[in-house]
Amino acid sequence: MQKCLEDIIKDISLDELPVEWQWQQDEIKRFSAEKSLFFFQQQSVKNALKTLWLWALADENAKYLAERYKENKIKDVKEKDTNRMGFWMATGSGKTLVIVKVIEMLSMLMKRGALKEKKDILFLVYRDNLIDQFKKHVEEYNVHNPYKRINLFNLRDYENVKQENAITFSADEVNLFYYRADLFFEEKSTAKKIDPRNYYNNGNWFVLLDEAHRGDSSDSKLKNIYNNFSRNGFIFNFSATFTDPIDLKTCGFNFNLEKFVQEEFGKQIYVSERNLETQEKDDFSDIEKQRAILKTLILQTYITQHYKKIKKSYGGLYHKPLLLTITNTVNEISRTSNEAMKQKSDLRLFFSEMEKIANNKIRKGLFDEAMSELKQELKNTGYLFGSEKINIEQKILSKIKYTDVLESVFNTKKSGKIEVIYIKGNKQEIAFKMTNSDKPFALIRIGEIDKWKKDVLSEGYEKTVHYDEGSFFESLNQSDSNINILMGSRTFYEGWDSNRPNIILFVNIGLGKDAKKFVLQSVGRGVRIEPEKGKRGRLQKLSNANRIDKDTYKAVKGSAHALESLFVFATNSGNVRKIMESLQTEKGKENFELGGEFRTNPYAKDKLLLVPVYEESNETFVDKKIKYPISETDLNSVRALFDNLSDKNLLVKYGSNSPSTLQKIRGKVKNMKQYNESRSIGNPELVVGNLLHFFNLRSEEFNKFDKLKKDHIVHFSKIKFNGEGKDFDTLRKRISIMKEYPKQEQELKRLWKGNEEGEFNEFVTKTNLLNESKEFEVKGKKFDIKYLPRHYYHPLLVSHEERAIYLTHIIDVKSEREFIKELERKASEWNDKFDWWMFSKLDETALGKIYIPYYNKVQNIHSKFHPDFIFWFENANGYHILFVDPKGGAHTSYQYKADGYKGVFCDDKGKEKTLKEHGKKIRVYLRFFGRDGAPEGYENYWINEISEIPRILGG
Repeated sequence: MQKCLEDIIKDISLDELPVEWQWQQDEIKRFSAEKSLFFFQQQSVKNALKTLWLWALADENAKYLAERYKENKIKDVKEKDTNRMGFWMATGSGKTLVIVKVIEMLSMLMKRGALKEKKDILFLVYRDNLIDQFKKHVEEYNVHNPYKRINLFNLRDYENVKQENAITFSADEVNLFYYRADLFFEEKSTAKKIDPRNYYNNGNWFVLLDEAHRGDSSDSKLKNIYNNFSRNGFIFNFSATFTDPIDLKTCGFNFNLEKFVQEEFGKQIYVSERNLETQEKDDFSDIEKQRAILKTLILQTYITQHYKKIKKSYGGLYHKPLLLTITNTVNEISRTSNEAMKQKSDLRLFFSEMEKIANNKIRKGLFDEAMSELKQELKNTGYLFGSEKINIEQKILSKIKYTDVLESVFNTKKSGKIEVIYIKGNKQEIAFKMTNSDKPFALIRIGEIDKWKKDVLSEGYEKTVHYDEGSFFESLNQSDSNINILMGSRTFYEGWDSNRPNIILFVNIGLGKDAKKFVLQSVGRGVRIEPEKGKRGRLQKLSNANRIDKDTYKAVKGSAHALESLFVFATNSGNVRKIMESLQTEKGKENFELGGEFRTNPYAKDKLLLVPVYEESNETFVDKKIKYPISETDLNSVRALFDNLSDKNLLVKYGSNSPSTLQKIRGKVKNMKQYNESRSIGNPELVVGNLLHFFNLRSEEFNKFDKLKKDHIVHFSKIKFNGEGKDFDTLRKRISIMKEYPKQEQELKRLWKGNEEGEFNEFVTKTNLLNESKEFEVKGKKFDIKYLPRHYYHPLLVSHEERAIYLTHIIDVKSEREFIKELERKASEWNDKFDWWMFSKLDETALGKIYIPYYNKVQNIHSKFHPDFIFWFENANGYHILFVDPKGGAHTSYQYKADGYKGVFCDDKGKEKTLKEHGKKIRVYLRFFGRDGAPEGYENYWINEISEIPRILGG
């Protein structure tokens, strides 16, 4: 089982350490007159003390700690790795305070002789501004601890300080050297870069490395340098985003982002499951980009209204909400030598759509569509960590108008043009305001601003120059800051502390190791919360600790929820969600294979289980009379463009069709009828490109029915449990019992009829064990382990919670869970209506090979619809295959999927075809299951009760 250093030291009692290692609780807690360490910060220092004690014990026996790792089954930790400890601490959790206290601890232990050999102490961090912040903390510590002074020296002065003894230190003073962690170069030294070999001192350093996630590949030159500094000493690694396996295994204290939020020190985090579509791709229109961005602006307006409500009566509480937009690219990328062919940067794409919204250059009705999507998305949904639901007041949200967005976000009451504000001498910032307002509303902060000015703002904007040299960014946290939107990339996601972000947008951030660090660090910058100055933590936590006035608590708690939430949106929300959920699967846990514990139902052995198989059609979607969704406006613009461009020009421009095909397309466009008025793209060239792509799409058509094979339904053999070994062992045992449920029942019946006392006792024991095996709980998350006699594999795992992260490929969606419950209650009635029947859960991942082909009109592609369940029935009326897909409130793309099913398995009147194969008359059915009403035009594909199924099948 994968563990870490924290598991080795957790049972060590500080009270049992030798007297020279004793450190009083009050001393551990104290920092300055204004600051004391929180309980988790105190624990981190205590863990450091325990670790150093173990390391000191190992001084006489070099193999001692390595053996301790081995005994605790922590693999691949060698002797050379035992002089290290990791602090996995969320951004905003006060790492700097802990670092200063660890320095105090090292000084204390060396002066007491607890650490036999005195060593120099070196603090390394990757940014100058973080060095400046560290100096401020040290100065604060020194002011309030005059007899424990920390003297700071640049590492360049090492020889002078050591050899000249220019300063006489008291017994309670300690020298601390510091330097930029990324400025070590063995090749050559410059004004800033230094050769580390001149400072190694035979590796006799205590090193404290902040942002230890930097340069974390095992062969990193910088990592080797840090290890050389501490090879005969010790290194403390501090990071919010550990990724190196050795850092995870030698982690002695874990208070990562998940724990930080769960302990109510940070805002609750919501990660949208919907993509924020701002990419410059053909399958996303400008309208869709604007709709996505409008959603975030409406949400920011909603949060701001709660802030204003609090401010009106309790000015000084909480923070003014900020929308933080973080993009992958900030400058244009040249794809050819032609400047006109530059690819727009992610930052420019966002800015352009935001500008259209400010100018009110959006399609009529788009605001209402964005509002509807936002309300639907945030309805009955929960946060990423924990089970708490998002408390969005739908009535208040519904009342927000476009003019409210202008006032709350753009600092104006009327739409208009954007004016640019330059700051003389500032090469990193540009601010923006509306021409009809005197307050700036947005700020871009990037590494070099001049190129962005040239590429984006050279023409068409009024410009103002601020000659008072300064920084909008540096004043963001001030109560009088008018900036509501902050845009940029990597220049402010580290080394910047603010309570203000309530919404973060990630534009085109990927899934690589660098992206993981980037996302976690950025979100960490957004979770800080401070209801009252100097009081960190959510309002309820402060109230429970009596740290906030009860009357104030009662007055503001209704609005606090919005301000204590961080909403995260992204162009690829799946990427961001995986990164965030990885926090719950890394430390002290392991992926255990569970697939071998499941088995196929013996009942299926003699049953003919058929599944549809498809082949590519010779006909396109157009040939099959599938309509392309186009508005009347877009259709007219396409016709005009076709009239003005010859076949040659179209071939040169789009290059994907032959002249004969183009002639065919021209005819179809001429006779085409407007369809789907609400989808207006407004870009003729983009519409034509999409349309030409559509005309080339080929559908899949039914080929045959194949007997179910092992590779058709395989997801249950891939189920994994991520957690601790003891939990895995319990779960595996319970699954083993439940998959043999009938045998267990028979054994209980036999024991019940027994006459001896021992048999009765065994009956009681086995009955209890069988009942316990029906449910499993880990970390507050509950799962049912179900034996369903007619299910394809045994047992079936059903989570009580949404988005189960400890188990993969199980039922963890509310609508599916409700469907299973109803099946358990009523499906036994089917046994008399059919000769036999079975069903199986299907999987929508790449593992799923059972599907229905359809045309996805939103993305303009051929897609595969994987319903959640497949049923097989046989009776006198024939052989029936039924696909059932329980739907939540969103009904995402149900109509396209239903149209796809209808085109394959129904006749022109929409009635199920009878197909003859394997000596059977076979019909295939599709039904959506849900009690919130069948959409108009699709009533025949909707059921509200499973009791309707026999009637549909003629049973």
